[in-house]
Amino acid sequence: MKIFQNKIIICGLIFWSVISTLSAQEISTMQFMKGVPQSDLFNPALHNDSTKLVIGLPGLSGVNYSLNSGFSIDKLLHKGTGILADSLVLDLEKFNNSLSTSNTISQQLGVPLLYVGYHIKKSFFSLVVSEKAMANLSFDKNLITFLKDGNASFMGQNYDLGGLKLDAFQYSEFALGYSTSMMNNKLTIGMRAKVLFGKFAVQTEKMNLKVETAADGSYINLNSDIKVNMSSPLSAEYDQDGYFSGMKDIEFKPVDYMADTGNKGFAFDFGAVYRLTPKILLSASLVDIGKINFSNNLLNLTQAASYKWEGIDFSKSIDTKADDYVKPSDLIETETNKLTDTFRPKNTDFSSEAFGMNIPAKIFLGGTYNISRNFNVGILDRYYKSANYSQNSITLSANALLGKFFSLTGSYSMIGKSNNNLGLGMALRLGFIQIYLVNDNVLAIVDPAKVEIINMRFGLNLLFGRKN
Repeated sequence: MKIFQNKIIICGLIFWSVISTLSAQEISTMQFMKGVPQSDLFNPALHNDSTKLVIGLPGLSGVNYSLNSGFSIDKLLHKGTGILADSLVLDLEKFNNSLSTSNTISQQLGVPLLYVGYHIKKSFFSLVVSEKAMANLSFDKNLITFLKDGNASFMGQNYDLGGLKLDAFQYSEFALGYSTSMMNNKLTIGMRAKVLFGKFAVQTEKMNLKVETAADGSYINLNSDIKVNMSSPLSAEYDQDGYFSGMKDIEFKPVDYMADTGNKGFAFDFGAVYRLTPKILLSASLVDIGKINFSNNLLNLTQAASYKWEGIDFSKSIDTKADDYVKPSDLIETETNKLTDTFRPKNTDFSSEAFGMNIPAKIFLGGTYNISRNFNVGILDRYYKSANYSQNSITLSANALLGKFFSLTGSYSMIGKSNNNLGLGMALRLGFIQIYLVNDNVLAIVDPAKVEIINMRFGLNLLFGRKN
């Protein structure tokens, strides 16, 4: 049993090392910042009227990165005490106690290739081209509890390790936006239509894991039920016995990969802004309502497997001079091979079926109150929903325009269970050049090991035809 427990712990560490490389939230501090055109990415009706023409420099017009988890890294790794005071220790007990029943690590990365906006009278047109990637990994607390405690406390039980889900995809987005003012400029409505081209995707429809331990400890049943879909420039390879042996690229060329338009999708943004009184502005928007259909370079894995482990008999490994002597290492290798072959997929477990993935949808509801011409306070409620994860956040902000060239925003956000998120946004205008930097949690810079939320956005714009 001890050998089995050690193997499980090792597998757990490997699992964690994989998910820790995943690095979802869109930044909330930025929506009510004064003078930043990219605020319309959160509400297409919330366009900035301080310039007639805005051009975002390719690759620099709004690079953003977001990481969201229900726990901080110091719950798992932290400095030890005593003789381990100079070392990092792996603390599964503390990590397990910090978890909810179901847990998610979520990431988004966006790289803009083009942002152009143009005012014509009361209307605003925009064209946005960008590359986006996101990943959500969900797991149950039961899995970590099992890695921590082993199977000893679950004798005679069929212990459910819970579902393990990984949804990750990368795509190109071409978006055309339009907004216009009406009712004597009291109401502005806007929409944005998006054409999407998926480049890579991994979708976990199910990955259920169970362990049954006999009451007397005489055997362990391992059961898995898996279905995973993939679209990528990779194909599966098999050995001479038909077992899966790895992945190989299909003559991968970066230019062809980026230009691939085989996996098409569509999405829409809708927004409205209403001036309730001269001091109160209300806003609402739906963002990224749509999906991508993956139909090229497909690979689907469907497998249900079960393995009964009854231990290893070392009785023939005691007397090295006996005719039937077997090396302990050979027995272990034989058992390991049987276990591996049981759960290693075969070519018959793979297929090529199309699948769809919804873009994580966002709902924004908020408003601002003007204290003076150059200073207001705002509140924003944001709801985020992906295939296997949802979260609500509330952000309070204070937004100021200092002179004619500097915009400053401070914010406080309650995001899920995380209530210590202080944000800061700054925009500097030097003639026709504007530079802005926004962060929803400045504490991430001071002590990143203690934070659960990281949201950052940086941009550089060229502004022409100054209006206000």
